[in-house]
Order: sequence, then C-alpha cells, then structure tokens
Amino acid sequence: MKQQIPRLIFLTELSVLKNILSLLEFKHGKTSDEYLYLKKKIMDEFYNSLKKLFKTLETEKLIQKCPENCSLRKGYSTCLCGGSGYINIEKKQ
Repeated sequence: MKQQIPRLIFLTELSVLKNILSLLEFKHGKTSDEYLYLKKKIMDEFYNSLKKLFKTLETEKLIQKCPENCSLRKGYSTCLCGGSGYINIEKKQ
C-alpha cells in the first residue's frame, strides 16, 4: 500500500507540536498563564495552517476528504488518514 501523504504530514507536524509544548511546559509549568496562553496560540496556528495546506492540496486534486469524516482537531486516529481528515486520491490506471 502506498503511503498516505496527509497522514505523514499530520503526524510529523503533530510530533513537532508536542515537542514544542513539552519545552514550554518545562520552562513555564503546565498551569502557568504563560504556558496556557502560548499553548492556545501555537495550537491554533498549527491547526489553521494545516487546514489551509490540506485545503490547497484538495483544490489541486492531490488529496480528498477522509471517508471516515475524521477531523484535524480531534488528533490522532487509527483511520487511514491518521486523523488528518484527508487521504490520497488514487489515480486510476
């Protein structure tokens, strides 16, 4: 089976997000105002930029919506899309 590009992008970016949040938690503490504010801003930017990228790839007919109706904001899923909400478009030969 071919690799799912949206899944790879999403899981790679999710890993980066988790590492950034871990560093912020280490520096500021999980319940500090600074951490909570930065976490919200970073997560909003993360999800908004991924959504924009996936919409662009969908418009270019490179990916399509996941048939399982997964959503980016819900995080990782065992579905083919990995939680990204998108899968590759299979080209017919």
